[in-house]
Amino acid sequence: MRRPPGLAWSGQGIDEGGRVAMTTRRERLRAELDRDIRMSARRLLGADGPAAMTLAAIARDVGITAPAIYRYYESHDDLVRAVADDLIEDLVTTLQAAADPSHDLLARLSGATNAIRTWALEHPSEFAFLFGTPNKATGRAQGEISATWVVRLAHLFGGLFEELWRQRPFSVLPDESLAPALRDELASYRKTTGLDLPLGAIWTLLTCWHRIYAGVCLEIFGHLGVGIDDHGPMYDQMLVELMASIGLTYEPPAR
Repeated sequence: MRRPPGLAWSGQGIDEGGRVAMTTRRERLRAELDRDIRMSARRLLGADGPAAMTLAAIARDVGITAPAIYRYYESHDDLVRAVADDLIEDLVTTLQAAADPSHDLLARLSGATNAIRTWALEHPSEFAFLFGTPNKATGRAQGEISATWVVRLAHLFGGLFEELWRQRPFSVLPDESLAPALRDELASYRKTTGLDLPLGAIWTLLTCWHRIYAGVCLEIFGHLGVGIDDHGPMYDQMLVELMASIGLTYEPPAR
């Protein structure tokens, strides 16, 4: 097979159609530099927060000029979104591993719920970047970032709720007992996320998520106040109550 003039082959593979797919050295180097840019942004974020992810700092860390980054990203917002996508994928992968399909639903739900707290404790700056208050450093990308993780986490936890609902429906509020305005909002959320659950079960899912999110945020951002040194027992008790609300009995691990 002849190569196109001016290009050097660096490798080959088979694409989905069974055709030989060639990769040029230039393409490989471009992909590597793109990866290095995102990894640098993530290191700066982890060390010093979103404000540290400036194009100048990233370029200096990678060893290129700041304008060179525009060959890969149209704007700083585009780069911020790419870093967020990487972090969301990392978080979702972590939660999926914790919700091992070989385990029963109680273990999968509790595993994923504990894993989100563990991930946040191990990545406090990254958690604040994805889940915290929008700030100037994240620019216009913040809204899109929130929309992405809302849907991804809704699919993950909602999928477990759907499975539980099919196996052993738990007690939920009937539609007619919900205020009309609340029914409309729950129906909109169900349509957006594609979850196949009655509105009362959607309400239970969101109520559980509110408590999980609040518990992790209070711990990560230090907003619970003085006197609480170990948040673990509080988180455990919260899980006991949340699992009971969907008909499961959770026993916290020994600490």
